[in-house]
Amino acid sequence: MKPVLDDIRKSQWRWDYSLASHGAAFHAPQEVMRLLAAAMEYAKDARLNIARVVAKHGFTGEIPHPDISTREKAAAYIGLDMKKLRSQKKDFIDTVVPKWIETARKNKRFITKPM
Repeated sequence: MKPVLDDIRKSQWRWDYSLASHGAAFHAPQEVMRLLAAAMEYAKDARLNIARVVAKHGFTGEIPHPDISTREKAAAYIGLDMKKLRSQKKDFIDTVVPKWIETARKNKRFITKPM
């Protein structure tokens, strides 16, 4: 399993590096496509190797995948309590952010107009 997990990790790193950066696709589209192609290659290798691992243990059927077709389903699958997280975010925005704004105003560092 180590080679499979390594391939998955490499694929994730390349996807994240290429697409999570702001503007990379605009400023360096060829490099982003190269990184995505590499990510897909690692993901393909991981899928092939995992198929070999499960076949070695006698499973030849289709490997079941969770339904992560929506954000809500994906969050539930990985165990996120979205109702709780949204409540915590609202509490943060309603209690902490106003204190930050108040402190910034007191220190004359609150910018209300764009520079």
